[in-house]
Amino acid sequence: MKNKFLIFGGTTEGRIIAEILTKAGIPHSVSVATEYGEEIERLDGEENLIVGRKTSAEMAECIKQEAFTHVIDATHPFAALVSAEIKTACQSAGVPYLRLLRSMAEHGDASENCMYVEDIEAAAKEISKTKGAKLLLTGSKDLAHLTSFLPDVSTVFARVLPNEDSLQKCRQAGLSGRQIIAMQGPFSKEMNCALIKEIDAKVILTKESGPNGGFDEKLEAAKECNIKAVVIRSPENNRTGSDVYTMDSLAFEISRITGKDLANAPKEIVLAGIGPGDERFFTQELKNALKSADIIFGAGSVLDRLKENAYVDVPCIDSYNPLEILDYLKSNAKYKKPLIVFSGDISLCSGAKASAAAFSKAHYSVRKISGISSIAYFAAKLDLALEETKVISSHGRDCNVIGNVLENEKLIVLPSSCRQAQEICKKLPKTAKAFAGYELGTSSERLFEISSKMGIDESLKGKCLLYIENPKAAKRPVNLGLSDDDLIRGDVPMSKEEVRALSIRKLSLSRNSVLYDIGAGTGSVSIEAALLDPSINVYSVEKEVKAVELLQKNKEKYHAENIHIIEGKAPKALDGLPFPTHVFIGGSSGGLKQIIRTVEGRNNEARIVINCVTLDTLSEIMSIIKELDIKTPDILQLQASRYEKKGNYLMPKAMNPVYIVTFDLNG
Repeated sequence: MKNKFLIFGGTTEGRIIAEILTKAGIPHSVSVATEYGEEIERLDGEENLIVGRKTSAEMAECIKQEAFTHVIDATHPFAALVSAEIKTACQSAGVPYLRLLRSMAEHGDASENCMYVEDIEAAAKEISKTKGAKLLLTGSKDLAHLTSFLPDVSTVFARVLPNEDSLQKCRQAGLSGRQIIAMQGPFSKEMNCALIKEIDAKVILTKESGPNGGFDEKLEAAKECNIKAVVIRSPENNRTGSDVYTMDSLAFEISRITGKDLANAPKEIVLAGIGPGDERFFTQELKNALKSADIIFGAGSVLDRLKENAYVDVPCIDSYNPLEILDYLKSNAKYKKPLIVFSGDISLCSGAKASAAAFSKAHYSVRKISGISSIAYFAAKLDLALEETKVISSHGRDCNVIGNVLENEKLIVLPSSCRQAQEICKKLPKTAKAFAGYELGTSSERLFEISSKMGIDESLKGKCLLYIENPKAAKRPVNLGLSDDDLIRGDVPMSKEEVRALSIRKLSLSRNSVLYDIGAGTGSVSIEAALLDPSINVYSVEKEVKAVELLQKNKEKYHAENIHIIEGKAPKALDGLPFPTHVFIGGSSGGLKQIIRTVEGRNNEARIVINCVTLDTLSEIMSIIKELDIKTPDILQLQASRYEKKGNYLMPKAMNPVYIVTFDLNG
C-alpha cells in the first residue's frame, strides 16, 4: 500500500512537517478546524486541505475513505482534548498515531515577576491578585472558562486571532469593544511592550507555548515593563511514549516508513547585513539573530567586526561561499541555526543574492535580515538625495565607471579598493570632482576630496566609497550624436555623420551589447556606439597603424573606457574576443565572406550592418546573403548633399552614395 499521511495542523509545526512531505513528494493532506486556518495554510502554499471540526468518529471515517496510512498530530500542545480524539480515531481506523511535540527548549526562566501554574483555574486565581488591567495572551479557545473564575471581567483585555470564531468566543466570555485586541502574530518583544503600555496592563497571562508561540518575547516584554507574568505550564512537558516525536525524530521516522531520504527537508539559514561599521549600526533584528545562531559564517573582516563588539560566542567560519558553507553544514549536522553575515545591506551589491539562490536550491528556508547600507550612510554624510544619485559597483566586476560619470551629475561608486578608487579618479574629466568615504561607520572613518594630483594616502588599506559629481553631465544631449568636426580625423577615411546616424540606428544596440566595429578607421562609429550607454562594449578592429593612433586619441578625448582597440586584420584579429551581439563592417580588406562566417560561428543570431560604396561590394554582399538564406535583408541607398557658401550663393556638394545593408544572421 502506498503511504499517505494525514496531518492535523493549524500550527507552525504542522506547516513545517507538511512542507517536508511536499518537498519529498510524499502524498498527504492537512486537516484544519477553521476557514481562517485554511487561509493561513493556503498562503503558506498548502493545497491538500480538509477543513472543519470533526468528532473522533468523523475523523476515523475520513481516514478510511481517503486511505490514509499514517496520522500526524501536530495540533497545539494545549489542545489535549483534540489530541485525545485524534488518537481514538486512529485506533478505530487501525492506523499509526504519530504525535509531534512542540520544542520547549528555549522557554524563559522563572523570576520574581514570573509565576508558573498548572491549569486555567489556578491562573485565574493568580491574576486576580493583581489590581488593574490584565492582558490575556492565551488565545480564545478557553477564554470563557477562564473568565468564569474571575470576579470582574471589566479589567480584562484579550489578544486573539482576527477571525469571527475568536471574536464570538470573546463576546461569550463577556468581553467587548477595546477589550478585544484582534491581531495576527508573530509578535516581537517590542510589539508586546507597546501593547502592555497602551492598555497599562499590570499582569499578563500566557501559556508555555515554546519559541514557535512567541513565549520568550512575552516574558521579556513583561520583564522590561516590570509587570507580573503568569504562565500555564505545557501539559506535554514530560510526555513520553513510542508515539511521541520531536521534529527531527519524526522526520527520521517518516524516512524509515517511506524509504525516502528527507535530508532535503526544509532547514532554515539566516542571511544578515551588519551595516557599515561598528555596533552602533547593528539592527535589533540582527542582534536577535546573533543571539540565537549556533554557528556564524562570513568574510574574515566582517567576523572581526562582530568579535570586536563581543557579539559572538559560537563558532565562526571565515567563508561566505555558499557551496563551501553547504559542504560544511552537511559534514557538521549538529548545527541547526546557521547565520551568514555580510557587510552593509544584503540587498545592495551583496553576495547574499547568490547565497540565497544556492541555499533555496539546496532546500533551505532562507530568512533575510536587511542592514544599514554604506551607500545610505555615505549619502547622509554628504547630504545627498539618493533618488537623484546613481549607484554602481566596480567591486570585483567589469564596470565602465567613466562612462557613467559622463552620463550622471551625481554618482556613487563601490570600488574594490582605495587603489582602484585612485585609478578611477585619474581618468575623470576635468569638470568632475570626487570625494571618498573611508572605513565608514568605524573609528577610522574619514571623508575627503580626492584630486588626481594628490591621490589617496597609500597607507589607507581599508574599504572606501566614491562620490563623483559631474555638472557637465546635465548638458549632455538627450539624442547623442557627434559631428564630423567633433572627431580627431587626420587623413584616415571616416564614415560621415549622416551615414553614421543611420548605421547606428540600423544596429539597434541595447544595454550590454557587444559590438565589433571592423575596419574602424578613426573610430567614429565606435565612439558614437560607446557613448550611447556605458554598458555597451565596443571592439574596434583596425589594421592601419595611423588609424589605430587616431582611434586611441578619440577614445581618450571622449573618455570612452568601453572601447577596446584591436590592432590587426579581421577575421584573424577577432580571435579571443567575446562573442558579438552586433557587428558593423566599414571595411573588410577583401575578407568580407570570411568575416561574416566567423561571426556566424560565434553567434548565429548577431545583427550585421555593412557600409559599402561600390556595386562590386554590394554584389558580393548580396551573394553572401543568398548563401546564408537571409530572407529579409534591409538595403538602403543613402545619397546626401551638404551646402557650402560659394560667393553669394549656397551651392550643394554631393557626397558619394553609400549602401547600408542590414540583416540578422537568423533572419
